Amino acid sequence: MNSTRPLLVVTPTLGHSPWLDRTVASVTAYAGKRAAHVLVAPPSVGADLRQRFPHCTVVEDTAAKGVYAAINLGLAHAPDPNWGWFTWINDDDEFTPGFAPHLTRALEYDGRQSAAPWCYGQVRLLDGSDDYLGRLAVAHHTADIATLAQGGINPLNQQGLLTPRFWILRRGPLREDLRICADVDFWLRALMSGATFRYSPETVAVFRLHAGQISGNVAKHKAEFHQVVAALSPRAGSKSRQLMARLRFRLANAGVYLGRIRRSGWKGGYALLQQPEHKPT
Repeated sequence: MNSTRPLLVVTPTLGHSPWLDRTVASVTAYAGKRAAHVLVAPPSVGADLRQRFPHCTVVEDTAAKGVYAAINLGLAHAPDPNWGWFTWINDDDEFTPGFAPHLTRALEYDGRQSAAPWCYGQVRLLDGSDDYLGRLAVAHHTADIATLAQGGINPLNQQGLLTPRFWILRRGPLREDLRICADVDFWLRALMSGATFRYSPETVAVFRLHAGQISGNVAKHKAEFHQVVAALSPRAGSKSRQLMARLRFRLANAGVYLGRIRRSGWKGGYALLQQPEHKPT
């Protein structure tokens, strides 16, 4: 794409997150002038956000239909129409230094967008007090993504996920009827349509777990995940294929599990979402 700011970043916000300044600063630090950052917020905080973040584009969300509708609104109001890559980052999360090389490699595909993979990496977990909770387990073998999802394992996460423009135009906007897993639905639909994925070993983002966040509603989270997987995923294949995919995933993330146990005890991913407070031992 012929753009001076080839990355479009959207942040939905109500304007009062205590981490919003850090979210915006991380986009500036690790994407720099390569990114156009759009904040989508209620009209009541629009003027304040424009004053606090004059380098961002502030889009006022008058409909207030939820997070994913706000992200779609940000996509529709991109200040640079020639962007080539898209991601969103919530107002309690951050990019990390590893995001810069992660983005650089993605931009190498700009001249051949239809062949560009969706790019994801490692994600660090923090609680609301910035205590380190470990890392997310993600698929290192991208051929296993659909099989893992079919088996109930979320093989990648939205934080730091870079989506080629080609697939935004082909697959359309995010589903607005989902509250938690529209991101899973989004990349899984693309996968079923022939999209490829690339894993980056760098830590590309921080996912902050804290009381009150939407994804902490574990019952709703699980229900939506299984809903989108059941509707969109192909059959997972033979039992041996499922077993091998799960084994590769567990072995590749052995260090993640050990680190999480040391810091947070025997908590799985859903348990951390539900009760993220760090309790040192």
